[in-house]
Amino acid sequence: MTKINATKDEFARLYNGLVEVKDLKSKKFALVTSKNMAIIRDALQHVEDLNRPTKEFIEIAQKINAIANKNEEGAEEQIKKIEEANAEIIQTRKDQVKKVSEILKEELELELTLITEDVLPEDITADQITNILKIIK
Repeated sequence: MTKINATKDEFARLYNGLVEVKDLKSKKFALVTSKNMAIIRDALQHVEDLNRPTKEFIEIAQKINAIANKNEEGAEEQIKKIEEANAEIIQTRKDQVKKVSEILKEELELELTLITEDVLPEDITADQITNILKIIK
């Protein structure tokens, strides 16, 4: 295992890159990928929890999206009324997103297993490699 220093955002992007390659066929690759995903997921769970919108906000967003998708006359006015009536909930969500954005800038050190080139599956693409390059040696 190797200590890797990066921002929480970089680890989140690395995690997403690992998700993209998790179904490639290779036992050794799958093992390393799964272990690294678990470590990153555990380290970033608090960020995911903090980023989860409230039930009230989800309901408001669904109403607004339904109106916007109909694209009817007067939709903008309807949306504006919903936003004004729920300004506090919407502001709370904006504050939440801002806080998560700040947290993602924080540095983090994790011990991950590097992936050696000989373990990479034959059918991995350049784009997929780019997304996990931080842990390929």
